[in-house]
Amino acid sequence: MMQQMEQQKQMIDQLQKKIEEMNSNEKPTTVIERIEYHFDQLKIETLEGTLQIGLTPNGSDISELGELYANQGTPPQDPVLHSLQDYMTKDIPPWMNQYVRDHDVPISDEHKQHMIADVRKQLPQRIEFYKNQDPEIDETTLLHQIQTEIRQSMAQYFENYKGDGE
Repeated sequence: MMQQMEQQKQMIDQLQKKIEEMNSNEKPTTVIERIEYHFDQLKIETLEGTLQIGLTPNGSDISELGELYANQGTPPQDPVLHSLQDYMTKDIPPWMNQYVRDHDVPISDEHKQHMIADVRKQLPQRIEFYKNQDPEIDETTLLHQIQTEIRQSMAQYFENYKGDGE
């Protein structure tokens, strides 16, 4: 029994020494020698702005560069998209608040904002979808169709939603 205790004591001493060695050693540093970027694997959703590298267009003087940027207006925005963006800003938040109150849906304001942002991203595709379905569709009809679709989709989401925290 004494011999076993002596062996265990030796083993404990050895383990303590190893622990001390490990603690005293400096932690290894990570060296990053080379980073390779594979731009062909990136997904770009939106690319906006102007990139000028080297000479200015038409060999113009550098003093005219400010004029070059000033003359570049933003592209004309689709009036339906503009109206829908206004609708998402002014009409949908009060509608959502009323709907969740009437149907007792426990949802945070942050969650509602995420929903609105998600729908905003989809607006250009929905406009294209309806225009492709009926190329002769007038703007008012298109606007009302998408507004109705937004309200119906959100109402359906709220009906299936269990509430925040679940």
